[in-house]
Amino acid sequence: MSSNKLYFVGGLFLGTIIGGTLGVLLAPSSGMETRKKLAEGSEEMLGNAYDQAVEYGENLKEQFQDMQEQFTERVNEYKNQIENKIQEIQDEVEQDIADLNEELEALEKEESESTGGAKVITKEDSERDAKIEAIKNAAE
Repeated sequence: MSSNKLYFVGGLFLGTIIGGTLGVLLAPSSGMETRKKLAEGSEEMLGNAYDQAVEYGENLKEQFQDMQEQFTERVNEYKNQIENKIQEIQDEVEQDIADLNEELEALEKEESESTGGAKVITKEDSERDAKIEAIKNAAE
């Protein structure tokens, strides 16, 4: 129930109480009759107030459940989006590692062919090997 409807229900309730009280007090009756009417009107108004309070409570409960469902749906949507993004990143990293491994194999083959099968290790080779090892370890 929207807040406008709640205001309407509250205004209706308040108007009923004020109108009933003024009607009883301003009506030409004896004291005994007026007290009796006030007592009957009070009981009726309390019954109405209780019914409206119950209805208001039910409406609040429904609104809370709706909000809870919406929150759960949004959390699940965000969770799925995050999981999809993580998978995309993992796939990209795996592809990059595969590309680097292919490139490394090509370089090793090229080096092997250019030295006639004898491998000459230079400082650059050691640094490159350390970087490659670090990348492999990070991928695992």
